[in-house]
Amino acid sequence: MAQEFFAEIAAKRQELEQAAQLAVQLARQAGADECEAVIGAARGIEVSTRHQSVENVEFNQDRSLGVVVFKGKRRGSASTTDLSPSSIAESINAALGLARDTDPDPYAGLCDKELLCTKADDFDLLQELHASPDEGIQMAAATEEAALSVGDKRIKDSDGAYFASEVRTRVIATSADFCISNVSTSHSFGLTLIGQEEDRMQRGSGFGLACKYEDLPPINTVAHEALERTCGRLGAFKPKSGRYNIIFTDNAARSLWGHLKEAISGYNIYLKSSFMCDKLGQQILPDFITLHEEPLLRGKLGSRCCDGEGAACYAQDWVQAGVLQEYLLSSYTARRLQMKTNAHSGGFATLMVQSDAAHTRTLPEMMREVGEGLVIDSLMGQGVDIVSGNYSRGASGFYFKNGERVQAVHELTVAADLKELYAQIALLGNDYDPRYKLLSGSILVPDLTVSGA
Repeated sequence: MAQEFFAEIAAKRQELEQAAQLAVQLARQAGADECEAVIGAARGIEVSTRHQSVENVEFNQDRSLGVVVFKGKRRGSASTTDLSPSSIAESINAALGLARDTDPDPYAGLCDKELLCTKADDFDLLQELHASPDEGIQMAAATEEAALSVGDKRIKDSDGAYFASEVRTRVIATSADFCISNVSTSHSFGLTLIGQEEDRMQRGSGFGLACKYEDLPPINTVAHEALERTCGRLGAFKPKSGRYNIIFTDNAARSLWGHLKEAISGYNIYLKSSFMCDKLGQQILPDFITLHEEPLLRGKLGSRCCDGEGAACYAQDWVQAGVLQEYLLSSYTARRLQMKTNAHSGGFATLMVQSDAAHTRTLPEMMREVGEGLVIDSLMGQGVDIVSGNYSRGASGFYFKNGERVQAVHELTVAADLKELYAQIALLGNDYDPRYKLLSGSILVPDLTVSGA
């Protein structure tokens, strides 16, 4: 069975590579100076249950081709889901037609050939796809049963459980005689519960995610996570406005680091629309913090050998000892800034937020050390201005005193200047969640403004 699966994947991979190379060939024949063709394909299943009964079974099989052509430094693009030669040719002609109607851009063009990735690697992310609908239904239903059978009267209902299994293929080919592909599989399952205390209801979820089916966590672990998250939000009150010591859990911390990523993106830097403009080489975080990106980890879902335009990925520090080392650049944004791409076209790989031992704590240790404050585990709203750094977002979590949790809180707003917030980080947690590619523990920021009751 496994041998047949991998043989099928290899054949499909070759077919997609040939289609991408054909697109490049047709573009050159049609008069394009340069061309890039990217194909994304996915197939798998997703099943859902409610009250341990089948709610939905979906089989998906999608693929699409996107082409970008350059003619006289003019850029045009088009896409199609039909990979027949005639449809590819039509997309090429459409892209060239758009290019003729655009203004020339001296920075436009493919990634420089010497910066392209020279070796494909799937990083052990291609595993046998576990795509049995019956077993998926059984796992989803069993997860619901495990959560509801605990008998916690605060849990009123299940909002459904799911199981998903998928294999994804991505191919990049360019007119620089470049073609590379990667294939990965993923398996996931989870559920959402509905809890109620007095007249207030809350939802909470748990999930498992792994490249390999056998590496998924036990059903009881996911059920417990959903129970803990749901019950932990019940009985919430609105805290008084004031200044608090704030601990952002790993979930909320990932959101904060996401704002920093956006602020140092090459696009926002060259447009002068970021509060991190002209900060390269300057202290932006406390000196005990390093943000290290590692794209070449085996078995890690965030790993990749190249970025979205084929530039070779490599380990690098975005921030080292608090000092900003890198803007996140594609070939285009790098040329705008008279720099070289550092392989950040289309996202990033595994990012590790690192600290020295003297500034690292567990979440309970942070709470005991600080004594009193708020733990924020959920942020909401759009109140982030990357241009100025002004930050104002709705939040929920819990209030703690004497290092112990007291009661859940909600309907509060955390306000700050992001430059000051990052500089004020006092401690980092070691409680990062390995299911995500942004690996950050909790962070402590003392004396932040909170608007509440």
